[in-house]
Amino acid sequence: MGLNAYINDTSALLHDQGFAFTSKAQLVRWINEARRQCARRTGCIQRLISGQSGFGASMQPGSIIPGGGQPGAMPGAFPNAQQNASQNSFMTITGVERYPLQGFANPYLQAQHAGCSAIMDVASITVNWGATTRPALAWMPWEDLQAYARAYSALLESYPSVWSVLNDGDNGEVWLFPVPNQPLEMEWTVYAQCSDLNSDSDYDAIPYGFSNAIKFGAASLAFFTKQMYAQAQMMEAMFADRMGTARVAADHGKVPNFYA
Repeated sequence: MGLNAYINDTSALLHDQGFAFTSKAQLVRWINEARRQCARRTGCIQRLISGQSGFGASMQPGSIIPGGGQPGAMPGAFPNAQQNASQNSFMTITGVERYPLQGFANPYLQAQHAGCSAIMDVASITVNWGATTRPALAWMPWEDLQAYARAYSALLESYPSVWSVLNDGDNGEVWLFPVPNQPLEMEWTVYAQCSDLNSDSDYDAIPYGFSNAIKFGAASLAFFTKQMYAQAQMMEAMFADRMGTARVAADHGKVPNFYA
């Protein structure tokens, strides 16, 4: 949804289309805050950060691939590959076990996916073992990784097989074990935070359905600042209700295998 659509819907709920009580600039701030809260509460922005070309997710020169253009993918985010997968630098680092979200992973998210500003959580990790396999690593709680895996004081280098996260949210760090013994291409499935909207030309990463809740969240913040607490509470309830409805409607269920 475009920024002006958010502004029009929110100002209508506030009965303030002329921005007499809440300035347009402040209303944009409340809209972006509501968008951030929606992304955090629902996890509606899920992205794959890839260290190689996303098969079927990028246009191949001279080829016609139905659906080859991935909405929201930044231009040139996924290297084109004719025969072998092209790789970028989203790879393990020899002898390094710690990969922070800030400074390491976030720039790759921003480069590959429009409208995303930061990683909130990591759902799964795969690492390419050599050239032909990329298994999903086993997750361990940080306490278990520290007690059972990192208990070996001598540096153990090999293909990583387990991972964990230390610290919460934006300050999170991914730890791999064993320590990588060479650069290995990775893929992370992550929950992302949205970038702020400053104009209609900015890409909105909030999916349709979830975006319908934003006007209520922004209106709640605006009413709260005016000390109109009853109206703020009502709008907050509508905000939560719309997000909950969108979360349920996002997945209607799948059949794992018709021929098991």
